[in-house]
Amino acid sequence: MKVSVIDLGYNSLKLVNYKVRRDKSFVAYGQHSVLAKVGEGLDQTGFLGDKPIRRTLKALKQFRAIVDLERSSYVLPVATSAVREAGNREEFLKQAYQETGFKFKVLSEKEEAVYAFEGAKSATSVHAGLFFDLGGGSLEMVIYSEPTIRKILSVPLGGLRLTDLYAKPNGSYTKKNYARMRKRILELLPEKKHLPTSKSLDLVGVGGSVRALARYDQMRRKYPLNKLHNYSMKRNAVESVHRALRRMSLRAIRKNPAIGQERSQSIIAGSLVVHLLMEKIGFRKLIVSTHGLRDGVLSGFLESPSSYRQGLVDRVLMREGAQAHVKASAQEKLAKSLLSHRNLTKREYAILSEALDHVLPDLPIYNPETLFYIVLEADSVLSHVDQLIMALSVARANGMRRTDWVETSYKRLLDKKSMEMVKKISVLIQLAQLQQKTDIDLTMSSERGVPRLHIVQGKQHIPKVLMKNILRDLEDLEGAFNLQLAL
Repeated sequence: MKVSVIDLGYNSLKLVNYKVRRDKSFVAYGQHSVLAKVGEGLDQTGFLGDKPIRRTLKALKQFRAIVDLERSSYVLPVATSAVREAGNREEFLKQAYQETGFKFKVLSEKEEAVYAFEGAKSATSVHAGLFFDLGGGSLEMVIYSEPTIRKILSVPLGGLRLTDLYAKPNGSYTKKNYARMRKRILELLPEKKHLPTSKSLDLVGVGGSVRALARYDQMRRKYPLNKLHNYSMKRNAVESVHRALRRMSLRAIRKNPAIGQERSQSIIAGSLVVHLLMEKIGFRKLIVSTHGLRDGVLSGFLESPSSYRQGLVDRVLMREGAQAHVKASAQEKLAKSLLSHRNLTKREYAILSEALDHVLPDLPIYNPETLFYIVLEADSVLSHVDQLIMALSVARANGMRRTDWVETSYKRLLDKKSMEMVKKISVLIQLAQLQQKTDIDLTMSSERGVPRLHIVQGKQHIPKVLMKNILRDLEDLEGAFNLQLAL
C-alpha cells in the first residue's frame, strides 16, 4: 500500500511518499519540497498573506499531480503553526480544498509535538530524553522517560518567525536586534528546574535547521560518513557552527552546500535556538534525527485511522509499555545466551540483535561490497560507529574477507577493538544464516565455569565446501570468544 503525507509548515511544504508493509512498517521512497513560506508576514498581520497563499496553492497543485501519478491509497495532508494561528485559516483551508482537493488536518500544538516525537523516537535508541522539533514557526518539545511522555511544551521560536521579527531584509542582524532575539529565546525556553528530574536526558533534534547544522559540522570536520540520522554534535560544536554562520553574509550562506537556498534565510536564528537550548538546560550533545513529524503522522494513522482523524493523539501514540510478546527465534536465544555467559558485551549484543531483527530479513541478494553500502546507508537506531561495525559484519559474513580498504576509508571511526567486534559478530551472523537454512542445532552450556557452544548437525546435508568455511570461521570464533566448541 502507498500513502502520501503532505506537511505544510511555516517555511517549507513537503510531500513524502511511503510504501507501507502488511505489518504496518513503512519506508519512504520519494520526497518533494517547496519553499512556500506560507507563514511569511504572519506575525505582523495575523493573517496568511496573498502572495504566500498563491505560492502554496501553486505547489499543492504540483503535489496533486504527483500523488495522482503515484496512485496513493491514502493522502494525509497536515498543517502546523502558520495555518493554526492564522486569522484567515478557514478561508485558506476551503480554498486549498476547492483548488487542489487536499483536505488539511490542522494539528494542535500537542499533536504536532507528539507526532514529531513518535517519528524520532521510533528511529533512535533513546530511552529518556528531550525530543524537539524546530520548525519555521514554532519549537515543539517532548520530555520522555520510558515508558511515558512526561511533559509537552510548544513555544513560538521557529527559525523563519524569528528571522522575520529581528533580521534586516538582507538577512543580517544589528547588534541590538540580535541581542533582543537572544533575550527573547532565553525567555521562552524552559528552565531546567521546570523539567521532570532524570539522571540523564538525551537531546534529540528534528527539523531542517537541525539537519543543516549537522551537514555543516560534517563538512567542517570532513566526516567520512554521508549520514545525518543519529549523527551527534557536542555543545561547543553547535556554538561554533552558529558563530561561523553569524559571521557569514546571506549570499555566502546560500552558496554553502551544507545549508542551501531553502534554509539560508532562517539558519542563523534556528542555530541560535539550538545553541541556547543546550546552554540553558545543560545538554552536552545533540543527537540528530532525520525522522520526525511526517513519520509520526503516518504511524498515528496506521495505528488507528479513526482516532487520528478525531485528533485523539493520546489513544494513538501514548501507548508505551503495552508491547506484544513475540516468541524469540533460535538465533535470538543464542545471542541472549552468549550475553548471559559474558561472551558478548551489551554493545555487541545490540549490534547483533539489530542485524538479526531488522537487517538480514529484508536484505537483498547482492555481492558483499554492495551489501556493505546498503546496510551502512540505511537509517538505523545504532550510532554511526556501531552501524559501520554492523555493515562490515554483514558483508564479512557474506564473503567479504578483505577489509583493509574499509579500515583505511573509515580509520577515524574504526579502531582495533572495532575490528575484533566485526570478526565476532560476523561469525554469529553466519551461524544464524546457516541455522535459518538448515536444521543445525546451536546450544550453550557451561562446564567447570567454561562456556561451551554445542553445534549439532541435523538430518539435512550441508555441503562440504560450506562446512569448511563455517569450520574455519568457528576457529576464529573460538579464539575471539571465551568459550569452547563442541561439534
